[in-house]
Amino acid sequence: MIRDNHFTKPIISYIRDTKRFLICPRNYRRDFMADMEKDIQQFLLENSSAEYNDMVDYFGTPAELAQLYLENISPEERTTYTARKKLFTKFKCSILFLMFAVSVTCFYFNYIKPRELKVIYIEESLEVQEK
Repeated sequence: MIRDNHFTKPIISYIRDTKRFLICPRNYRRDFMADMEKDIQQFLLENSSAEYNDMVDYFGTPAELAQLYLENISPEERTTYTARKKLFTKFKCSILFLMFAVSVTCFYFNYIKPRELKVIYIEESLEVQEK
């Protein structure tokens, strides 16, 4: 969401750190990030040489800023979002496991099984002749 390239690395780091703490639906996160970037641009106009610590002093830590915003979202929506995210993560893990199992099976039957040595047992018998 960081569109402007005139942010310095510490400012970009602050924005990314804050975004990392926003555990909410995408539309809420997008709106908050747009508002936050406007506030940061205004802050930078007033303090052109601002660094990460200056941002923390003015806005608070990224976790505090994210928590302040998340308080405006209903707990039901956050709970629903978290449940869906967990379900989606479990689904992705299941698909990855299934793909791994299919890959191992294909590898075995296409590369290992055809290269097995075929052993043909031949019985040898010894006959003892008596004189």
